[in-house]
Amino acid sequence: DEFVRLNKSIENLIEKNSVIYRNQREFIENAAHELQTPLAVFQAKIDTLIQLPDITQAQSEILSSLNDNISKLNHLNKNLLLLSKIENNAYHNKESIIVNDIIQKNLFFFKEQAAARNINIRTSFEQELKIDSNAALVEIMINNLLLNAIRHNIANGEIVIHIANHTLSISNTGQQQGLSADKLFVRFSKTTSEEQGNGLGLAIVKKIIELNNWQIDYALENNLHVFTVTC
Repeated sequence: DEFVRLNKSIENLIEKNSVIYRNQREFIENAAHELQTPLAVFQAKIDTLIQLPDITQAQSEILSSLNDNISKLNHLNKNLLLLSKIENNAYHNKESIIVNDIIQKNLFFFKEQAAARNINIRTSFEQELKIDSNAALVEIMINNLLLNAIRHNIANGEIVIHIANHTLSISNTGQQQGLSADKLFVRFSKTTSEEQGNGLGLAIVKKIIELNNWQIDYALENNLHVFTVTC
């Protein structure tokens, strides 16, 4: 009888926590949806004010600062919505994808981003990496890893995109100390003092990895920060 009562209590506790978790996910998704419109309106009105011919230099600087912050808030909101959709299995459609093709499709954009800091991006494809997954999520994963490699790089640095043995690795120069593996993929966690970003990029990568039952590893090798995805 005692074990039956204990089992019933545990079942009730699990069900209660499951309900709380589902409610939290729904709240985040609903809140993110509701914020999209006012954020877009706010940004549009700031853009309109910036274009006015009679604003002063001081007013222009204030509006520019507001515009930067609303852009960050809008990006944060989109990332929270994306995380919520992933957790709610909104990206369940899968198809055959060649990772090499996705990288090549977006490579020009990232090379432009890296060129501003004179960062060189080179590819090393030993094989064709073919996977079954959601194309949109795979593209988001690759984009976040590359943006992370650019953002946390150094001037005149390097990024290497390598594919071999069913793995994708993205290596970049950066700070000489290794990063804390415990904090890398935690939401809103920042491993450096870098002000850019909102601490969700690698958390989204981790969630996509888990959804596909893949594995991601981080290591500091030969003064390069290496993120390796095993599919």
